[in-house]
Amino acid sequence: MLECGDLTKKSFEGKSILLTGASGGLGEALALQLAHCRVGSLVLSGRNEDTLKSVAKSCQEISESTKVHVLPCDLADRESVQNLGSAALSLCDTIDVLINNGGVSSRSNFVDTELEVDERVMQINFFAGAALAKAVVPNMVTNKNGKIIWVSSVQGLLGIPSRTSYAASKFAVQGYCEGLRAELASSGVIVHVVSPGYIRTNLSMSALTGDGSSHGKMDDATAKGADPKDVAVNILDSVSKGKVDFVVAATATAKIAIWLRLLCPGILQRMLVKRFEKSRKEKKD
Repeated sequence: MLECGDLTKKSFEGKSILLTGASGGLGEALALQLAHCRVGSLVLSGRNEDTLKSVAKSCQEISESTKVHVLPCDLADRESVQNLGSAALSLCDTIDVLINNGGVSSRSNFVDTELEVDERVMQINFFAGAALAKAVVPNMVTNKNGKIIWVSSVQGLLGIPSRTSYAASKFAVQGYCEGLRAELASSGVIVHVVSPGYIRTNLSMSALTGDGSSHGKMDDATAKGADPKDVAVNILDSVSKGKVDFVVAATATAKIAIWLRLLCPGILQRMLVKRFEKSRKEKKD
């Protein structure tokens, strides 16, 4: 198994970590890498308690010195999120690193998407992370040390058709963290935002459609995406090197699109329109 570098291990060793979305995919991969870093306390959160316990067991086998805790939480439930923040602090006294990884995607055209779906995606991807930050960051400020690592998306840098809800939530993350980074700079708290491209996880399977039901399909792009283990290593290594706003696992096409948005937005807009029209035609056929 690919592991983080020595600098990363030293950077995270002995730290108290709160990680959401830890029951599978990128979250599980991050948890295992953090165990290899011999963090002091690792609080794993997600909706499925049994799966979390399985991940916790694997982490404990990697590092016997790490205290691994399981705190189930539904990020769509505001009270559940508040309880997670309080419980994590009770277990660890202070959280040195908050990793907002939990999230949900969307797969529906704007006209077919109920407002409740927009709200649910925003709650899970943005408001839940903001609430956790409000719960644990004050202690970081007091200690004049800490990190927020927020997993955003390439779609937080450019919006694509049929992802309006998802793009909105990730654009919110980008703007929130940009402002927060400036506010916390003098407090010794660093805000990192990572924008992954496609990763080989179940994100598209659990994505919400316009009526709130699960998409239930593995997209071709997702199936061909990067290995979550490699992405986890890349993220933690990049954070340890001081990168604060970076892209990982993005295709050349995605990187070009990001630059086009900045330099030639008209060209990008025509490309997105063409993409949407092609998709609509394929559905009709």
